Order: sequence, then C-alpha cells, then structure tokens
Amino acid sequence: MPGPAAQRQRRSVPAGGAETSSVRGAAPSHFSAARAGGEHRHALLMKLRPAKARSALRRRWFERQVPRTQMRELDGLVHLGSSYGGWTLPGSLIEQSWTCYLVGAGGDVSVDLDLIHRYGVSVRSFDAVADYVNRARRDAGGEPGFSAHHAAIATEDGPIRMQVTHDPNSQSVSAAELYDSHDFIELPGRTLRSLMAELGDERIDLLKLDIEGSEYELLPTLDLQALGVKVFAIQLHHTGSVADARSLISRLRDQGYDAVACRSAVKLTFVRRDLI
Repeated sequence: MPGPAAQRQRRSVPAGGAETSSVRGAAPSHFSAARAGGEHRHALLMKLRPAKARSALRRRWFERQVPRTQMRELDGLVHLGSSYGGWTLPGSLIEQSWTCYLVGAGGDVSVDLDLIHRYGVSVRSFDAVADYVNRARRDAGGEPGFSAHHAAIATEDGPIRMQVTHDPNSQSVSAAELYDSHDFIELPGRTLRSLMAELGDERIDLLKLDIEGSEYELLPTLDLQALGVKVFAIQLHHTGSVADARSLISRLRDQGYDAVACRSAVKLTFVRRDLI
C-alpha cells in the first residue's frame, strides 16, 4: 500500500490576477532560486533513476487529480483503522448481519478488527502474500468474527504472475507491474464468486479492494449489485491514467454507486445509491 502523497506548493497571484515577474537584471527572488534548485534536483533524479522518477511524478499527479471527483453528502461517516491502513466508511449503515470482504490486508488489519469490534460484523480478509495472511491471523488473536485467506483476487481461478515490490521493507506484490522491480512469482488467483462458494457466503455487504493496480482489469468484470454489495471501497493506483480512474468511477455511478468519501492515496468509498 503506497504512502500518502506529497502536498503541492502553489504560486501566489496578487489581486488583479497578474503574476509578478522580476525586473531584468535584478537578483532572482527566493522563489526563483528555490524553483531552480528543485528543477536541478528533478533533472538529476531523472538522469540517475529515470523509470523510478517518472513513476513518482506520475503517482503525485494521479493522487492530486483523481480525488477531485464529486462526493455525495452522507451523515454517519466514520474513520476506522490506523492512519496507514484505515478507511472512511458509512458507520450509520453498517449492520451486525453484514458479511465483509476486505481484500488486500497488506500487514494491517486494523480496519477489519474495528469493523468487528464496533459493529459485530463477519470479516473475511484476503491477501496474495502468505506472510501477510499469517500476520493477520496473529493480530486478530482468535477473534471469532474474523478469518484470513491466502488468495490473489483475479478475473479467473488459476495461477497468476505477480511482480514483487522493490521496497525492502515490504512484501507486497502486483499483477499490474506497479513496482520498480524485475522479480516475479506465481501465486494462486481466485475469483470473488469462487471464494464466496467455498466460504458459503450468499452476498458481500461491504467489499474493499486494494489490489495494487489490478483494479483496472478486475472491476469491469464485477457486477457489484449481483454480489449484494452495499458499500464498496477501493484504492486506485497510478498503473492507470487519471482518465482510466475517472472511467472506473463513472462505471460505478452507472452501476448505482456514488462516492461519499476519499482518504489520502486515493482511497475512495462508494455507497449504493438507494441507501443514501
């Protein structure tokens, strides 16, 4: 799960709308000097690690633009989980009878456990990384409403080739080549439908997807209404363009889901329209 995006600095424009400019021959302003220094560092970074630099710039642009999507007002939103692994969810709608599928534990099941402790729901946690699944089970401490499963959510059942992260402090994997890495492994891919059949679940009331860039391939194949989804939370990644992300959001609106919240790193929450 990627960290929070850096905040953009903006140039100030004086009243009247015209930008100030330095007089020819005058000493450069502190702003101009700082900008020149930033451009030099950017050029050096591009020369030393061009692929990584381009990816970082693309991610920053993506995380500035996509959250500008229109949000519906909804009372009862709550922030669950840690600052790193947390999500904003409609607490006023969640009921004890709900079955929640939280895909992409990533070593942090704080939101999973908050859902159980606050609302008494049943949570199924999924991750493609076996170590993250084992950690989730340890962190849950035998919580009866929680179960963790080793699976990479995919469009069909079968082995799936996944890229291993370049970050030495993480074990995350991606089927969408999210990382600056040339290491790949094969992991078990499963569809949501096959997992529901195996676990005996007739519906998914709350579905969270954090699948490291594969959302652009997976989401168009899902019929959320048919799955029973009332609340849908998804993290969008810069493996797709801003236009790709907006297309997914538009597709969700067409399915009857409206955005109600967005946290940093483009963690969007949608609610089925008839419940708002």
